[in-house]
Order: sequence, then structure tokens, then C-alpha cells
Amino acid sequence: MSNMSDGDFETPDDTSQTSHTGQTDNPAQTPNQANTLTWIERARRMVAYRPEAADFIRRASEYFPVKPEHAKLLLQLWVEADTLDGMILPLLQEMNAELLDGLGVSDTHRGASLQPSAYAAFSGDAPAEEVVYECYWTLNWGMSNGLAVILSLNEDGVFHVRARGDASGEEQRIGHPATVAALQNALVAVYVAEQIAI
Repeated sequence: MSNMSDGDFETPDDTSQTSHTGQTDNPAQTPNQANTLTWIERARRMVAYRPEAADFIRRASEYFPVKPEHAKLLLQLWVEADTLDGMILPLLQEMNAELLDGLGVSDTHRGASLQPSAYAAFSGDAPAEEVVYECYWTLNWGMSNGLAVILSLNEDGVFHVRARGDASGEEQRIGHPATVAALQNALVAVYVAEQIAI
């Protein structure tokens, strides 16, 4: 699977893109509160993200068979990621404080990858792979341990949310829309897998 993220594909300048090792950026917000956006705010953010999305698509075109209209997918993905920040970041910060003694480092990234097309098995005309756009919330510790919550959107506009471990390869589907309980269950499973990975 081809994959591109990090330096070339950084998140916009808001509180979700810096590394987090201490308290939540919004101490008044609890893990049960998603950043609920009004429909007006969603529209406002989509317009604000448009230049950045066009630039992302331009850079991604050097690596993937992207289309200009994929910029609209990015607008949907990034605004959805904004709504999840209020749930995911506090959970990762709580894990870091309570399970890792504050020694972990959390971060956020954007990326794109080529993944097997869901339709390839059903139609000979369907492409074998499709471009999938992704947002990552990561927590890393030790030499090679880490986990990520990944929000992805494929070319058909279908969202997926999952958690994945670095050393263990453990993966847990969370579902969309994500709930705090589903996130917590997935993070527990991946964290345990990472701690006992050889």
C-alpha cells in the first residue's frame, strides 16, 4: 500500500496539529464532547480550507492518481476531523498521563494512500486500487510502540474510523460516526497489543 503523510501533508494551523505531551488544549472540554459544528460553521470551514485542499491535491498528484474534484472530499474529511478532535485528543492525553506517565508524544497528521478498491472483486471494470484520504491522531512511546486513530474517506465519500498499533499491527474498526465508547474499546485493545508485542 502506497502512503504519503507527515511533512508534505501537514494539518492547518489550529490546536490539533502540534505535538501534545501535557494537558488538553481546551481544558473545559471532556472526552464525551465532540467539537459539534453547526451547519453554518461547517460551511465556513469548508470554504476556508479550500485553498489548502487544492494545494494538497496538487502535491499528492505527484504520487497518486488524484483528480481535482477530490479537493471536495478533503473538505469533508478535514471538517469531520475537526469534529472528532474534541473526543480523540483528550482520550490520547488521558492514556498518556495515566498509562504512560506522560512519556508519550501525541500528534496529528494528514495523508493519502492507495488501497484496494472495494469494487474490484465485483467488477472487472473497477480499478484495483483507489486513493483514500486520511487524518491520523497518534500516540507514540518507547522505542517502537505507538497507536493511531485513523479517519479515512474514499473516493466514493465513505468514511471509516479505525485504531491501529505500530509494533503489534493490531487493528480495530471503530465505525462512523465514532462514539467515545467505541474509541475507548478500540484504544484499550490496541494499547494492550502494543504493550505485549514482542
